[in-house]
Amino acid sequence: MPANEAAQAPIYETLVQEHGDVLATARKAAEETQQRAEAVLDFRGPITVVPDDAPAAESA
Repeated sequence: MPANEAAQAPIYETLVQEHGDVLATARKAAEETQQRAEAVLDFRGPITVVPDDAPAAESA
């Protein structure tokens, strides 16, 4: 790890403690959106209505 990255790690940890892990939250939202889009755009089978407030289905 380069020296500048090692110096920034404590700052990142402090930000995560103060504001939560925004990157993990954004990543999870993107994955759920992708799963919903795949379900909605899947024209191979019967249409399944997915409510907006329902969590995305876990892929097996």
